[in-house]
Amino acid sequence: MPEKFEPTTVTIPAWYRPVFTVAGAVVGLVLAFLLGPLVSWLVDMFDSAPLLLRALDQLALAWVLPILVAFGAIAGFVICTSWMDDSGAVEVADWGITLHHKGDDRFLSREKMTLVVASEKELVVLDGGAEVYRGGIEDEMVPGLRAALEEHDYPPLVDADPFAPDFTDWVDGDGRKDAAVDDLLRTRRRALKDKKDGEAEAALEKLRNAGVAVRDRKGRQQYRLV
Repeated sequence: MPEKFEPTTVTIPAWYRPVFTVAGAVVGLVLAFLLGPLVSWLVDMFDSAPLLLRALDQLALAWVLPILVAFGAIAGFVICTSWMDDSGAVEVADWGITLHHKGDDRFLSREKMTLVVASEKELVVLDGGAEVYRGGIEDEMVPGLRAALEEHDYPPLVDADPFAPDFTDWVDGDGRKDAAVDDLLRTRRRALKDKKDGEAEAALEKLRNAGVAVRDRKGRQQYRLV
């Protein structure tokens, strides 16, 4: 297949913005008709209601309706935009994949990529048995990523990690791995708990270089030896 020099950028599809905007407007419309009963219920239950709701309840429906519909539409648009921004983007090119997430960009060379997996809201890139990358991805981005990989002649996107059964819960000091690996897993756990993302990422890179793949499940670290 000839090289396609224009990379393909994958994000959450733009049509989600109007969907969220319309949904927000509908919520505002419903709230406009329920405003009176809602304020009455709050007063009966708590002897009070938020000042804004009480102020809106004093207005005629002809005023309340457009105000809440507009507010709902704006809220829906803002929520969707924030979600899309937080989800980042995946740029697929013939020579590799670039991941963009909250100002942090990372390039993964195609030469070190034999399999790409999207499963359980995670994107996993493998080089043989070694894990090159593991990070979050929204389900809404997966169809676009699948198409982009096909367009650039990558192996088809896989929906299950073939090495998932090999992961086991980390038990500190159980003797099943080197003490140095335990030290790194311990360091990563502390860094994640303290929200020190840089230290956690540095420990993860050292683990990968030592031939250890790591993932997080239900608040616990799981590992497998490559």
